[in-house]
Amino acid sequence: MTGRLVAGIAFAMLAQSAGTASAQMFMDEKNISSEAARIMGQACEALVLERGWHPATVWVLDNAGHSLYMYSMQGAPWLSIEPSRMKAQTALQTGRPSGSYAADAEARGPYVGPNMAVLLENFMAAGGLPVIIDGQVAGAIGVGGTRAEGGDDMCAQAGIDAIMNQ
Repeated sequence: MTGRLVAGIAFAMLAQSAGTASAQMFMDEKNISSEAARIMGQACEALVLERGWHPATVWVLDNAGHSLYMYSMQGAPWLSIEPSRMKAQTALQTGRPSGSYAADAEARGPYVGPNMAVLLENFMAAGGLPVIIDGQVAGAIGVGGTRAEGGDDMCAQAGIDAIMNQ
């Protein structure tokens, strides 16, 4: 009888630990949808038009770095397309505004900082912001080409505000 009792307890403990282990194998992740990305892009475009800024390019990534939305307004500089993607990628990878990456790179020295930026395809300029939901990076938006002081960041923030205020 004692052997069966010990085996029963052992089996119960094993079943309990297996249940706990499987629960740890999955995570609830926050991620923006393609609809959210579209709303973000439209809000950014609306701000550019409202302020009379130079046409811009907007790029939105989900939490895995997949492109959900890219829009280059008529007249936006051709050279704003890839930097807007890279700004979004920088914000996604670091969980911080892309403009803050420049200060970090400077602190790392003239060799390490810029080389890390190139290797990681990061862009050390303002205009990329992470979309943070419940403390998780759910995606990112990158904007380039407004030519207004702080305009790229303001445009990206307008996009984030448009989905957070719904």
